Amino acid sequence: MALEKDDAIVSLVSDSDLAAGRQMWASSSSQGHGPDQLTTSWWESAYKAPLPQWIQVDLGSRRTVNRLVLGTPANWPAQSQTLTVEGSEDGSTFTTLVASARYDFTPQTAIDLPEVSTRCIRLVFTANNGPGPWGERGAFLSGFEVYGLAGEQPGEEGPPLPEPKIPVGPGRTSLSFGTQRSFVGSVWLNFSGELSWDGTGSYTIDGTLKASSSSDARRSTVWLEYGGESESWKKSDETETSLGSSQSLPVRLTGNLAPGEKLEVRLGSWQAGVFNIGPVENSEKRQYVIS
Repeated sequence: MALEKDDAIVSLVSDSDLAAGRQMWASSSSQGHGPDQLTTSWWESAYKAPLPQWIQVDLGSRRTVNRLVLGTPANWPAQSQTLTVEGSEDGSTFTTLVASARYDFTPQTAIDLPEVSTRCIRLVFTANNGPGPWGERGAFLSGFEVYGLAGEQPGEEGPPLPEPKIPVGPGRTSLSFGTQRSFVGSVWLNFSGELSWDGTGSYTIDGTLKASSSSDARRSTVWLEYGGESESWKKSDETETSLGSSQSLPVRLTGNLAPGEKLEVRLGSWQAGVFNIGPVENSEKRQYVIS
């Protein structure tokens, strides 16, 4: 993706994309469109997951940054997304670099930053007025380029940062994620609910599994998988859909995790063809840390 510069700042901006090849993470991702797919196709937040959603890059060391170039796929309709730009030294505590604003992706947009030294850049998406390829209005990105001062030498490479955590304190945390299958026809699978932790060790997942299909889709089955980071996956009951139907299933799951442990949650599913059954597929997992 080519960088476009204003003449007034051309001498102040490096030609090197500081984010190229760097580690990226996101708050959620759709199946097959995680942050690692951003340069080959696009990153997309989890199907029907509510905004805000975020994506961030670790530049490896503190760098003076002053411009971002963001993009969406060139063959998509024009998108307008509202986002905030944040920076961090450690990948966990962030401060606002550019306040929330709406940007038109046609398909690129550039954001000038006040010169600031930071290691991580996070984009927090709060609105999208242009639906994606399946009509949903999540967060989308196919280019995330970061530029700094011309001639600045990088500092010493820091140690790898840990994966960002979604903390769960005593109380309730909203859960919402989904995926799509297209083995025979199209099937949309979703879970929404709440994760509760009592402050001592017991957690509860309450929500609803939903499965809907196109009129030509044969039988598909979905379930919720969950467990601690060091545990085997456990499964909820299943619900299924076929031939244009829509089904939902209330889900209530319980378990125990100590403070500091990680809970992982994902969707599992399979879809039947005419004479066979497609492979089991798992959605991108969501990770929560009991705090």
